[in-house]
Formats: sequence, structure tokens, C-alpha cells
Amino acid sequence: MRIIAGSARGIRLGPVPDGVRPTSDRVREAIFNSLGQFFDGGEVLDLYAGTGAVGMEALSRGCERAVFVEKNGRAARTVVENLERAGFGERGEVVRGDVGEVVERLVEGGRVFRLIFADPPYRISPRESGSILERLEALLTPSGRLVVEGSQPPAYSTERLKGASRRYGGTVVTFLERIQPTMKIAICPGSFDPVTAGHVDIIRRAAAIYDHVVVAVGANLKKRPRLSAEERARLIEKVMSDLENVSVEVMEGLLVNFAREQGARVVVKGLRAGSDFESEFQQVQLNRRLYPEFETVFIMAAAEHSFLSSSAVREIANYGGSVRGLVPEEILEIVQRLYVREDAQAAVGGDKG
Repeated sequence: MRIIAGSARGIRLGPVPDGVRPTSDRVREAIFNSLGQFFDGGEVLDLYAGTGAVGMEALSRGCERAVFVEKNGRAARTVVENLERAGFGERGEVVRGDVGEVVERLVEGGRVFRLIFADPPYRISPRESGSILERLEALLTPSGRLVVEGSQPPAYSTERLKGASRRYGGTVVTFLERIQPTMKIAICPGSFDPVTAGHVDIIRRAAAIYDHVVVAVGANLKKRPRLSAEERARLIEKVMSDLENVSVEVMEGLLVNFAREQGARVVVKGLRAGSDFESEFQQVQLNRRLYPEFETVFIMAAAEHSFLSSSAVREIANYGGSVRGLVPEEILEIVQRLYVREDAQAAVGGDKG
């Protein structure tokens, strides 16, 4: 195992103790890509620490200090050794003990953390882990994130946390954060097949109006998209990574149900022309019927994007044409490569030869 990025990038950690199930490098990288990759301070709490790799990854990427909680004595010693290997000996605190008891002490002590990682052993019952999760809410800073790993999404009953789960092979990672009662949350839904420069413009303008914008990538589409919902979501995350108040989630089922889960009462949609409004009008009325408090806000597309659509981008890319300026520069090469037809791709390759 190694530290993937940041100040300690590439440093290899010590051997994994018997009985410890560490978070793989691939899953760890996916977690930090979703969290925003790099940080400017704050404390980290790594529960069921194992090797301590996740907490040390956070330290390497900019968090100030970390508390590692581990019941197994041999694993706790491994965390201490790994802190020294990575040069974080002065920034890490290793606490040996039962996670539930340590959490209670931290709550009583008024401690708060920007990031909390919990990777309980699979043998722990969902009820036990769920009760611990409910206590962890008190340890989160207002903008903090709680990341839970397991074989299935965690069971928790608190209504003050919201989140989403993603599967990486046999591991399910759930990202949780506080629901801010006063936060104005808006949903920007779409297929984003692929995300265009016009989409990005609408999302950024919505982010300047609302406290938080959730980009909802539709999973249940009538037409089969070239990329899966998860792949389309990752492209949007890559483009919007500079905005802290924008998150990307895969949406299955009805928009109104997704909005309720996210604590949102507003959906934001872009309009290019009057024909767009006509097609949206019926859906607006249906959504209000299902969710009376739900409002739809339309943002007019910028003039330079009034002609732009995902279908147009697909059509151009499909035949090997350039989509520069039509999609964000960060994903230009990816879109150009993934959306071209095989025969068009062969023709382009033949021209190059």
C-alpha cells in the first residue's frame, strides 16, 4: 500500500496486519476524487483505522491533524509506524480502544472534525454501526463529510444527514453530510450525454444563486447512452471540481423523490428557446402535483450556447468531427474519443497514417 497524492505521495506503508481489511488504493483514490482531492486544514477522524492509510491520505492532501481509532493492538502499532514512515508523527494521534466508547469521549470533549472515515469490520451488525453513525453527526463541522465503507449502505435513522452511496467492486462507499435547515439547495437534472459547455454555464450560474447545487445525472433513460450514469457523473465532477457548493449524484426514479431525499425544493433548468419551455411546461405541472412545494426555475442559455445540445455534440463526435468549444476543455479529448463511431475512428486513424 502507498500514499497516492499530496506531500507524501508515493511513500509505501508497512505490511498489513493479519485480520485487517484495508481500503484498496483504487477505492481510496475514488473517495478523495469525490471529496475534492485536496484540503486546506481541518482535522480528520479515522475510525476502525486498520493501517491508517485513509487518514494519512487526508493528511498528505492538506488536512492539519488526524485521530486514528483502532481496537486491535497490532494494528494500532502499525498505524504509529506508518505515521513515522510518512513523516506525520507529530500530526497524528493514535487512540486504542472500542470505537463506540472513544466516540462518546470525543463528543463529550466537544471535538469536531472536517472529515470522518468509518470502515467497520463486516462482522459488526448494521444496528451497531448505525447507532455509532448517529453519534458521529455531533462530531462533524457544519461543512464536514462522513465517509462510510462496507459491503452495503449503512443503516441510520437520523434525518439530519443526507448522502449517497457508490459501489466500487465489492465495496460500497457512502458519503454523508449535514442537512443545513437554512441552506437553499437546487437540483440541476439531465442526462448529460455528454455534458456540454451550455450545461456547465447553467450549473455555474445556479451555483452563484443557491447555497448548494446537486447535479442529478439520470440513470433511467429511454435511450441507451454511450456512457453509464456513473461515468457521466465522473466527467461532470472533473469539470466542476473548482466549485465547493456543487456536487454530482446519480438519480434513479422520479425527480421529485430525488429532490426530497436531497432536501431540495427547487429544480433549475436551462432554456434555449420558446420550444424548450413548451416541452418543459407539462413536466413542471406534474412535478407540482406530486410535490406541491417544488418550484422550477428557468435560466436562459447564453447566446453563444443557444444552439448547443448533447445530441448535437454526439452527432458531430459520432462522425469524427471536432467538438472543441462545445464541451468543456477538461474533457474534450475524452468526449472526442468515447463518442466517435468505430468506423469513423478507423477513418480518422487511416487519414493520420
